[in-house]
Amino acid sequence: MMCLDNTSHYFSSIRDALNSSKELTRRELLEEEKKRNQYLRELLSENESSLIEVRVYLDAELRNTLNIKKEKRGRMFIPKDGTNTKTLAGIMEEIKLFFPVLRTCYSLSLRADLPTLLTDGSILCPEDSQDETRKDPYEHYRSIDNDESVMKIFEDADDFFLSHHQHLKRPLVFLHVRRDLEIPLPSYLKDMANPKDTKTMTMLSFYSFPPGGISDPENFIRFLKKIWEPFDVLGRVYVATEGVNAQMAVPSNVLENFQKCCYATPEMGNHIENGINVDPVPLTIEEFAEVGKLDGKPSPPFKTLTLKVRNKIVADGLDKTLNWESAGYDMPPIEWHQKLKEAKETRQKGTAEGEDSLPLIFDCRNGYETEVGIFEGAQPLSTENFRDSWDAFKEKLKDKPKDTPIMTYCTGGIRCVKVAAYLTQEMGFTDVSRLAGGIIAYDRTLNNMAPEEEPMFKGTNYVFDGRVGRKITDDALGSCITCSEKTNLLGNCMNVLCHRRMVQCKKCLETYCGCCSDTCRAIKANQIST
Repeated sequence: MMCLDNTSHYFSSIRDALNSSKELTRRELLEEEKKRNQYLRELLSENESSLIEVRVYLDAELRNTLNIKKEKRGRMFIPKDGTNTKTLAGIMEEIKLFFPVLRTCYSLSLRADLPTLLTDGSILCPEDSQDETRKDPYEHYRSIDNDESVMKIFEDADDFFLSHHQHLKRPLVFLHVRRDLEIPLPSYLKDMANPKDTKTMTMLSFYSFPPGGISDPENFIRFLKKIWEPFDVLGRVYVATEGVNAQMAVPSNVLENFQKCCYATPEMGNHIENGINVDPVPLTIEEFAEVGKLDGKPSPPFKTLTLKVRNKIVADGLDKTLNWESAGYDMPPIEWHQKLKEAKETRQKGTAEGEDSLPLIFDCRNGYETEVGIFEGAQPLSTENFRDSWDAFKEKLKDKPKDTPIMTYCTGGIRCVKVAAYLTQEMGFTDVSRLAGGIIAYDRTLNNMAPEEEPMFKGTNYVFDGRVGRKITDDALGSCITCSEKTNLLGNCMNVLCHRRMVQCKKCLETYCGCCSDTCRAIKANQIST
């Protein structure tokens, strides 16, 4: 069980730091570092004593926590008249510029001291001390915890240099950096495995609609980057004022730690509807590298972690935001499975009375998704985009009584939150349910809880990563776009000007070079030649 108090303190320290500092892009950081190094070189060539030398030592525990294998110590130079020798925030920024890996850590504490000169004028380094009574060679160092202590150590360094200039080239300070023990590490990071040692990757997805929304999506993205940094996760995450929508790949050896981190984050936590959807079958590193498709070639489902701000986490085309917390009945996967089995048995009996009592089952995904996989007895909306769903529902339900039982499903459940909210709040239907966690949760739950049961979902589940589709049964439901042969293979046209989502059999995929038509094949060939 994780200590939420520690986690809350840890999170608040990160949020405070983000709020008080400008978040620079990598290009801006490189440009800033380039200008700074040029300035330092000029100072070194003109007057070395105008710089203060700071020898930085990273604490062993800190290096282990951040998996720092090489950077143990370093020597940085700070202009004596610069603002960063006068404030705690300034010296912290200098350290993080010098050790970029420390930018992910917002619980640092500093200790500093002046150099110790031996009788021959040489400098004694802290870790070379022969005093065996000291377990911690830095225990006598003074704490650097406010602006006054920063200014004091640099003033003392300048005075020490003036008194010992025959042995020193410039003012010198020894600085020890460690994790701030006043901000305990959250329990989910304690004794965590190194994600780089994982043998498998686990695919997962989740979404949340926090009741209070997310007031500053851009800042929340920066926060997520910081707290997710230790896990080496990959994926695509959308953040909007209405919530979070994530499809990710996580090193399996830190999966539990990552889940605890997500549940501890207030904007997600209890608001992650139906929990985090975890794929039941982890992928080996070798499988992960080739399970996706990019330009027709094997590639990983995700290559990086991409977080983006969106107007909505699912573009719905609605003029107003509905109450996502009032969105019908969230039907558990096993109950859903049983309902569909009963409906199938009723249809097989063929009685008019029985069929009149059947629920309407709607596949709320787009046409290209339902082509290759669908629940038995479901009606596809056959939409091209999710925003087209509302007109489709108005047409299909225009003559239906408001108490008609309606069951809806989608890939991971997020679209059905919006569908169920619309059907109940805008169209007035009173008996609306949705598959909790979508097809992904159904697949996982059936495998775990009732593996002997035949899936009511047939074919391939379209997924929104490089894999494109996850096969649930061997049923080939789709029709090849070029020859009409039955297939379950999904892809995108290789003509970059087209890139349409398509169903295409293996033979035509080779014949048309991954394109949807002769025209696109010719255009692609011209793209390669030019």
